[in-house]
Amino acid sequence: LDPAGKEVPYIIDRSLAEPDIGMRATKFHAQIEGSTTRLNIEIGGHPTIHAIFLEAPGTSEFIKPVKVEGSRDARNWQVLIEHEPIFRLVGGATKLSMPLPPGAWQFLRVTVDDSRSAPVVFTGAQLSTVAMTAPTEPMAITLKSRDENPETTRLALGLGGSNSMIAVLHLETGEPLFARKVTAAVARVHGDKVTEQPLASAIVYRMDVNGKTEARLDMPIDQQVGGRELILLIHNGDSPPLPITAVRGERRAVYLTFLAHEPGRYLLLTGNRQCVLPHYDLASLAQDLKVARTTPAQVSTIAVNPDYQAADALAAVSFAGAKLDIGPWAYRKSVHIGKPGTQEIELDTDILVQAARDLRDLRLMRDERQIPFLVEKTSISRSIPMTQTASNEPLLPTVSRWSLKLPKTGLPMSRVIGTVGPGVFERTLRLSENLTDERGENYSIDLGSIRVVQTPGQKARDIVFELGREPTTDTLFVETNNGDNPAIDLHDFHGIYPVSRVIFKSSSDSAPLWLYYGNRDASAPHYDVALVANELLHAERMMASTGPEEKLSPTMPVGDTLKGASRYIFWSALGLVVVGLLVVVARLLPKTV
Repeated sequence: LDPAGKEVPYIIDRSLAEPDIGMRATKFHAQIEGSTTRLNIEIGGHPTIHAIFLEAPGTSEFIKPVKVEGSRDARNWQVLIEHEPIFRLVGGATKLSMPLPPGAWQFLRVTVDDSRSAPVVFTGAQLSTVAMTAPTEPMAITLKSRDENPETTRLALGLGGSNSMIAVLHLETGEPLFARKVTAAVARVHGDKVTEQPLASAIVYRMDVNGKTEARLDMPIDQQVGGRELILLIHNGDSPPLPITAVRGERRAVYLTFLAHEPGRYLLLTGNRQCVLPHYDLASLAQDLKVARTTPAQVSTIAVNPDYQAADALAAVSFAGAKLDIGPWAYRKSVHIGKPGTQEIELDTDILVQAARDLRDLRLMRDERQIPFLVEKTSISRSIPMTQTASNEPLLPTVSRWSLKLPKTGLPMSRVIGTVGPGVFERTLRLSENLTDERGENYSIDLGSIRVVQTPGQKARDIVFELGREPTTDTLFVETNNGDNPAIDLHDFHGIYPVSRVIFKSSSDSAPLWLYYGNRDASAPHYDVALVANELLHAERMMASTGPEEKLSPTMPVGDTLKGASRYIFWSALGLVVVGLLVVVARLLPKTV
């Protein structure tokens, strides 16, 4: 608004780095010269090159320092980078790209140092060109939470606001030697479900290359994050978790350009989620204004508008849903909230065991009415203890067998992890459970198998079963055939299940709030809250808690609660009763003459 209070047209300039344009080398020749591999690359033309990516098929592990030189005539060479590491490590961490100072070259010469390891086969090279970069400014990032999952560390980063165009993240750690793949992700809404969607990934490392420490702890993002939180997944593999002490960030600068007809005090208004996007005639001149000579305006600190009237984007949706007959639901838990607002409940094992696997039977209830909610599937994992006992079969002396007892039946596990003791061996381990069919007969079903190879001097390490299906009982079995070899040592088993959350908004109503579950015949609910799911997802949440589980008496036919042989016995007995009643009725009827 200008000094007279009239609206002033403007344009928004989001300065972004132009995306990489990839091109293949026109000629590529590799040759081994003593303890080095020499790669001669002809580019063709004189494009501005800012990175090179080497192609090296295979799975062999290596760490090698590299020198890259550039030339315009293949006679005079200029060193562009030196001692730059390339590597491929256990667990998949791979770096075959090298940033170069931007320059126009027709020829590149790459020298790979093979003095510490065998040569690697290189088959080609790709080159990246870029026309321009874009300015950045620092942004404050906080570490909101840290969850250690098997092979992965999950960091929730607070961005301090919404819609940040994040350019790059800088990770800080005191770890002296490491290499990790890092993935950045955000929560996205799909219907009534919330999942984590990857945005970008990078390799961060600090390593010793020929006695010199080389490090790269930057993670390029260059994408807009709509919410206030960014998820960082650090893939540790079999290595210990990487201690991250801080994360710094840079965002792309955003400029607002307008034509001031007179000097004075202008007002910039923001913070109205209900307003529509303005459309100014000025938009047609956007490209001209971006290159026009401008005068920087002095902007004061942000202040609250005294005429502001709070408008809740979530108020457009009713948070008291339709009535529901809770008779068919078998379980419930009370929900306790600290203060009104957007709430979050982590579903515990009680709920996960008794609810349908896709959580379609979850219902939040207050005064016989449903409270709409979203279900969030996270990348967080929780551990479940398992009691281990030996259960070897006397008739199978070469087979080692362990029984693993779970605290509950039907826990929705995705992994089973144990630790293998020292020794030198090679074994195939099988994970299974015993089930009972409809006729009451027992049978075994496989849940997963792995091959374990232990070499001399190798320390105790975890073995991980990736479950192809969730177990349905509370007892699992691990077994392996030792052949003519000594038995191996396995211990410290535990299960892993993924964390799911319920997100909802609660009013100041003091009426009791309940979470119902345990109705396998229920269909998934569909609420209007999905229309404002992004607002609900990006709002600051408070942690709600649940009380003890209450078992209800669902109104369902008795025969539906029976399984296995009990079902047949029930229906057979019921049939005999019906036949008996028919015989009695037939005898009581008067005989016809």
